[in-house]
Amino acid sequence: MSITVREVLTMKEWKNCRILAGEEGLDREILYIDSMEVPDIIPWLKKDELLITTAYSIKENEEKLLDIIRALEKNGSAGIALKTKFFGSIPEKIKQVADELKVPVIEIPGDMPFIDLANPLMKKIVNVQNRKLEFNKEMNEKFLAVQIEGGSFEEIARILGELLKCKIVVTDQRQKLICYYPEEWENKEEWIALESEIDKNVSEQCNQSAYMPKEGIMVTKKGKKEVWKQAILVKTQCNGYLYAIGEGGRFNEMSEIAIRQAAVYLALEFSKQGLREQKEYYQDNNFFQDLIGGTILLEEDAVRRARGLRWPKFSYYMVVSDIDSFEEIIHDMEEDEIQAVKDEILQIHKDVLWQKRHCFFIGNKSDSFHCLFTGQVDRQEIKRCMKEIHAQVQKAFSSPLTTGVSREIYRFLDFEQAYLETRTAIRIARGDGRMKVCFMDELRMEEAFYEMSQMDIFKKFVSEELQILKEHDQKHGSSYVETLRVLTENMGAKKETADALYLHRNTLAYRIRQIEQLTGYDLNDPEVIFRLQLAIKVNRYMKS
Repeated sequence: MSITVREVLTMKEWKNCRILAGEEGLDREILYIDSMEVPDIIPWLKKDELLITTAYSIKENEEKLLDIIRALEKNGSAGIALKTKFFGSIPEKIKQVADELKVPVIEIPGDMPFIDLANPLMKKIVNVQNRKLEFNKEMNEKFLAVQIEGGSFEEIARILGELLKCKIVVTDQRQKLICYYPEEWENKEEWIALESEIDKNVSEQCNQSAYMPKEGIMVTKKGKKEVWKQAILVKTQCNGYLYAIGEGGRFNEMSEIAIRQAAVYLALEFSKQGLREQKEYYQDNNFFQDLIGGTILLEEDAVRRARGLRWPKFSYYMVVSDIDSFEEIIHDMEEDEIQAVKDEILQIHKDVLWQKRHCFFIGNKSDSFHCLFTGQVDRQEIKRCMKEIHAQVQKAFSSPLTTGVSREIYRFLDFEQAYLETRTAIRIARGDGRMKVCFMDELRMEEAFYEMSQMDIFKKFVSEELQILKEHDQKHGSSYVETLRVLTENMGAKKETADALYLHRNTLAYRIRQIEQLTGYDLNDPEVIFRLQLAIKVNRYMKS
């Protein structure tokens, strides 16, 4: 709807003017007009401005005119219209530069008064701007009415879709579909194909003619389709995207106004949704913290709070994940950066688990992340979900998680014990080094060894059995404790131990002789092997 240089040249008042150079820039928009009668006009040039001049102040100064044309291009101005009465004919060098920069250079007849050109053009510009303002007001009133009546993503998409007569898609910042118009567009196959094409590599698209930035709106052409994509910003943070999908050539400046207005009201919806989610999150998280902290003393009180929060009926599984190297991740980070890391990991949990209907609570405290599943969930599904979360966190932060899963919970007053179980499962997993998702009821033997590792009598036992070898390994860089671990796991069998350690049998025999000389043990004695195996298993959990 904006006036272009091409359109101006079709106005009856401008019919005797002719284009001298820069024809490829005829679609430049004109929002302002200005005149130039001083040579130093460059500092005052504006975007979308058409410069009109007699060129008297720069007559016979080709370099000055070249500087002005270059400045017009740099500032995004519409072009220059000049009389050649004083300047003389435009040299080929200037025409060549104007053509290269696509800056229109228009010749005005020498006897044409400027006012006869400027007045009708200014009137046309004002009329266009008035129509834009009226349309903007109309759009604002429509979307505001939706907000007053309660508002919803679906209603905003419907109004915009009906107005533009096109398909509308609204997603969150991770491209997860929130709503679409029309509603009968159920299979969404067309959207999936377009979305994949649009967002697979934006930087690459920027160098293609199919990509045209429009101050925040990305326009992509794919076949006969044209897609306008607008980021939905809440306090400068992108919360989602608005897509308008239609036939090529359908969209115009009025479409742009409508899309921008819709994005503003969609941002309000995201804000409201965020406040609701934040309120629910804090209520759920506070209840969870009260339960694991043991501050709720009566089951009836807990049941009432759970009912108010719409928690499902028992039974539950409590799942807790810890970041294994959190201090390394946040080293030298500011407080807001640390919080951003926690928020990102929490969001990864939500993205994976909210799709699973059996997970009803996700929260966090410091570098621990807490989830509750109903007892109906398949245990293998919990493992699959948590492993997917582990993989995404590892990819994003190069840091693993360790997850502990409680025994099945049947009362709220059992939450404190269930939480302790998840912490124990995490310690056992870290001590073992091979497990990343551990169900407490699958760790009965490991739990026994862990409990032993906390008892003074077993700490003394481990020290007496292994201290000499530990000190030798630390001083000489040997691996006698590890050799002993594999030997005891294989019940003293030499061949299996050598294979597991990738050692030649003579090398293993040498290590065994060294261990026996240092400790006085007879590693052919089954009783000695059993005693050392117990010491090594308890020692494993003394570190965790």
